[in-house]
Amino acid sequence: MKTVVIIPCRMASERLPKKFMQDINGKTLIRRVYENVSRVFGHSDLFIACDGEPLYSHTKEFGANAVITDPDLPSGTDRIAAALKEIDPNGDKYDIVINFQGDDVNVDPTICARLVDLMRQTKCDIATVAQPIDDAGLINNPNIVKIAMGENGRCVYFSRSPIPFARAVGGVDNALWHIGIYVYNAASLRKFVSLPVGKLEATEKLEQLRALENGMSIYALTVKDTRMDPRAPADVNTAEDLEEMRRFVK
Repeated sequence: MKTVVIIPCRMASERLPKKFMQDINGKTLIRRVYENVSRVFGHSDLFIACDGEPLYSHTKEFGANAVITDPDLPSGTDRIAAALKEIDPNGDKYDIVINFQGDDVNVDPTICARLVDLMRQTKCDIATVAQPIDDAGLINNPNIVKIAMGENGRCVYFSRSPIPFARAVGGVDNALWHIGIYVYNAASLRKFVSLPVGKLEATEKLEQLRALENGMSIYALTVKDTRMDPRAPADVNTAEDLEEMRRFVK
């Protein structure tokens, strides 16, 4: 199976606008992510899906493969699919598509190979990552997406709210943090973007709910820690994350 890795980037991020162009001690956020991923996958099958000319021009400055996609696409997955149409217009070059988030500057890209194995074993539509959390602040933080997951790794629901609620203990027990790396088989990706935005997706602002609402299967690999270095944040979602990452890199 031939695999392509696409990094989706949207400049109009609600929590931290233009974050991909933010400087982290001499390199932009997107450049640091691209260079981390390229050490594992090389450059020939690694692309950045940009939402406009400014970001596209910047990626060319550091030698990345990139394509421009519609800035108004509703989700990162829609952006990945749009980029794939540009990269593989006949749809016969790639069987597996990896969506590596453009702000996952401290997430270990080697985990993607394990997700491809999970997809092959379960024959699921989408494979992703779960990480245990026991910090109440993180569990109650709406920026941290939680997963309700079955025993076999099949994902039942994703939410910004604390889930699943354990009645016996009066709170969330064995909470799982969703780390937004996705692996799709190409046919499932095409199916996903043909579906309308669902009510749950629109409510929670979580694209993966579109798949669940339409009967597609998502399985998660549970890992202890996805970070390359446990001293720093996994990704950059807020101004506070950005400052913490700058301090760490310095």
